[in-house]
Amino acid sequence: MEVASLGGLVPLSALLGECWAFVGSQMGRIPDSYRMSSGRPSVTAAQAGAAPDEKRVLSVLVVGTDDWAIEQSAAALSAAGHEPLRCHDAGTPAFPCNALLPGRRCPLDIGVAAVVTSRARPVSTPTLSETGVTCALRAHVPLVVTGIADRGPFKKLAARVVTEQGHVAAAVEDVSQHESVIRLDEGSS
Repeated sequence: MEVASLGGLVPLSALLGECWAFVGSQMGRIPDSYRMSSGRPSVTAAQAGAAPDEKRVLSVLVVGTDDWAIEQSAAALSAAGHEPLRCHDAGTPAFPCNALLPGRRCPLDIGVAAVVTSRARPVSTPTLSETGVTCALRAHVPLVVTGIADRGPFKKLAARVVTEQGHVAAAVEDVSQHESVIRLDEGSS
């Protein structure tokens, strides 16, 4: 795809830089709503397991503050051979989520190994598109936080926080192998 500029045509990838390297290849992907429709088999990659000498493919719920940040983490997980799932398709409103739409299913009902929230902004409260974090924590799914985590609401609840130079897939693989789910006690704040 190209965009007109003063000096002629400029490839869209040149304007978007490294972000295009992560997201560009995912632009034509099958929407999550298709993979999570009630007509599809309910066994996910995480449930299917793998032979001892093979790398396990993990199903991972990916949410975040902004669609581009969600897509960046989803692309990194896909590149590592994992299956990213979302509460809503990219570019669609966060509400209603897939659990509330006819013919669709919640990724948590399908089964996920972890939830990743990609925080692109330093907001102090969860955004609407991060509602899946609350649902996942209630279901005792380990949380991985990427991006701007130091001023957000999830740092103390995270099983892992991925720094700017960190690798989200490695963090997900690590938390899926350990009992690192944070349990919330009644009366805790």
